Amino acid sequence: MKKNLIIFDCFGVIFGEVAPVFLRKFLPREKADALKERLFVPADLGQVTYDELMTDMAKALGMEKKEMISQWEELFILRQEIVPAIKELGKSNDIALLSNAPEGVVEGLLERFNLWDLFNKTVISSAVKMAKPDKAIYEYCVSLFEGNYEKIYMVDDNIVNLEHLPSIGITPIHYKTVEDLKVIE
Repeated sequence: MKKNLIIFDCFGVIFGEVAPVFLRKFLPREKADALKERLFVPADLGQVTYDELMTDMAKALGMEKKEMISQWEELFILRQEIVPAIKELGKSNDIALLSNAPEGVVEGLLERFNLWDLFNKTVISSAVKMAKPDKAIYEYCVSLFEGNYEKIYMVDDNIVNLEHLPSIGITPIHYKTVEDLKVIE
């Protein structure tokens, strides 16, 4: 039987997108994207904590931190349809989670929604001090597995995180809906 390694992104695939959606509620697209880059890259690389990120974001948006966090966390919405699809794929494949995120965020969501069992391994950017789309984080994730795989897939909603993957032997899947997973053999 063929066995694949399937690597899933978190936000935009398993959970709805958070940062762009939240920031664009308050800022025009260009300013929101610039603020996301300025604040989230250091958090994703583990250079600032989640609490520091929330403080900096509240200040940048001119919001009271507690209220901002309340609105922010309302966007942590599980895409229910993905869970049975991952469970099914996990019956005959190895499954990983690879996410750019500040420390504690994804781990807390996996705990809260009881999703740890979906994944054989998890890699969070802030813990390894690397972030997508850097090829090194994908290579690191794959190195955690000892399997000899027919194919390695990366499922991500952000095309920038997928563009270079064929050059390192990973088949990209640009995720929009659970139907996009049907290409996995």
